[in-house]
Amino acid sequence: MLHLKISPENAIPLIHERIDALKKIKASQCGLDYYDFVGWLSKTVSVIDKIYPSDDFHPEEIRAIGLSTCSCNPESQALTLAGVYHSRLLDYIDELQDM
Repeated sequence: MLHLKISPENAIPLIHERIDALKKIKASQCGLDYYDFVGWLSKTVSVIDKIYPSDDFHPEEIRAIGLSTCSCNPESQALTLAGVYHSRLLDYIDELQDM
């Protein structure tokens, strides 16, 4: 059973907002604008921290996906990671709806 800081009814719209914000990141020729993605990620981590307690795996998982320290082709990397984050956030919504 999940333990949350806020109700699922309040958490789900917050996660949906982050998914919608992800869709609005500017695309470049090679992928997504890297710095816009970094800003999106920072806000997304904050939202997950508002929903789940620190001893839950969700905040740790979101941070672990993270950005690589390699600066090669960051726009392409951001695009790939955006897909991973999108998928995980949808999984979180599914978990919350099942509560």
